Amino acid sequence: MSYTITSTNIVQNIAMSLVMKHSYSSIEEALLEMALSAIRKKKTYYRRRIRNLEKKYGTNFNDFSIQLKNHATPAEEDDWFMWKSALSMLSDWQKTYQELTHEFTC
Repeated sequence: MSYTITSTNIVQNIAMSLVMKHSYSSIEEALLEMALSAIRKKKTYYRRRIRNLEKKYGTNFNDFSIQLKNHATPAEEDDWFMWKSALSMLSDWQKTYQELTHEFTC
């Protein structure tokens, strides 16, 4: 007899363990907290990347973009793309967090 492990089985087992060990009232509550925790970590990661670039250049993204116009070095262009990406990802994760918390608090 063969037992196939699926992602659903894994998630359900983790959630059930959280319910039993951490007194969540349901699997759904445990899964929601897992999701929110993962999203908070992502938001922290992108905030840190943005903050590091702000420190490195002593300015915010918009002012940095203006300063680079027509005379950016390749390294500055790389940082600009990384910065723009981090801002976009942070925004996406913030929206996801808001949607998830709104959906389950209504």
